[in-house]
Amino acid sequence: MAQFIPRQTLAIPNSIPKTYYLGHHAAGQASMIKQLSNIHLILECRDFRLPLSTHNPQLEHTLAGRERLIVYTKSDLATSSPHAPNALRKLYGDRLVFFDKAKPATTKNLLKKIKDVARAVDSLTGLRAMIVGMPNVGKSTLLNALRSNGIAHKAAKAAKTGGQPGITRKIGTNVRIIETDAKGGVGEGVMVLDTPGIFQPYVDDGETMVKIALAQGIKQGLIPDEVLVDYLLYRMNLFDPAIYEKYCSPTNEVSEFLSAVATKEGRIKTGGVPNIRSAATRVLSQWRNGNLGKFVLDDLSDKAIEEYQLRLINPALSMNQAKKQQKLARAQERAGA
Repeated sequence: MAQFIPRQTLAIPNSIPKTYYLGHHAAGQASMIKQLSNIHLILECRDFRLPLSTHNPQLEHTLAGRERLIVYTKSDLATSSPHAPNALRKLYGDRLVFFDKAKPATTKNLLKKIKDVARAVDSLTGLRAMIVGMPNVGKSTLLNALRSNGIAHKAAKAAKTGGQPGITRKIGTNVRIIETDAKGGVGEGVMVLDTPGIFQPYVDDGETMVKIALAQGIKQGLIPDEVLVDYLLYRMNLFDPAIYEKYCSPTNEVSEFLSAVATKEGRIKTGGVPNIRSAATRVLSQWRNGNLGKFVLDDLSDKAIEEYQLRLINPALSMNQAKKQQKLARAQERAGA
């Protein structure tokens, strides 16, 4: 049998959308800006599987100058990438936390860092924090964990959660996560605002949009499931094809892979035809739950991080701006020809 050779590149379809910046994203960002004068600390959530792709450059500019802690959520879903935490620490030092909702110790570690900031804040009303991030990175889940671990009595959910973007569409009310000093907490306590996920106005890289869609950061259906599975198959093959050995031998053909999944999972149409669409849904669900590999999708090599930092300096602000930049570049090329 010939040795399996995985694809080293994958062509991303030109049909991939370049943005998911909706009306409530713009409204949410405007509301956030109005609240900033009362905020001492920003808790910025990013999906640990996509630590660079789920960083919104717009937030970087909006929140510039504010004390900030970066929280990498869903860290339990990328445990097979042991190099990732150190690569990110090189970027942010001790200003980051890796959060796993199933491990209270990770929540307590974040609460400790928040308390340290609170002790340094001179305010009659205590520390005011704001949770921000792109859609579906786990902001509300984090807030609920902070409240249930930071308040002595058992607290009800402070925010609705769900595995899709847009669960939180407006800035909520202040939620207490740390009691006052008189009740065993710190100073006048800590209150937190949950905010809606804010997507970046423009993404010039189709692969980044595919990764965000895999993590359910955009509306289901904007990118076909079969396209997402093809990308996932490409990445699984580069990481370790044994991840899907329960379905079939290593393959670069997404149709072959999905047919095998449909057969194994009993997703068959009338007449014995594999239900490819149903199989694709199953594959995506399996990956999102950590059952088809737990690895970081973003490249965290020194070169990739350097390119990422350069993009932060001058991010594309909108689709129109990007088109103008492309038109200018073509004009400059023609002039130099």
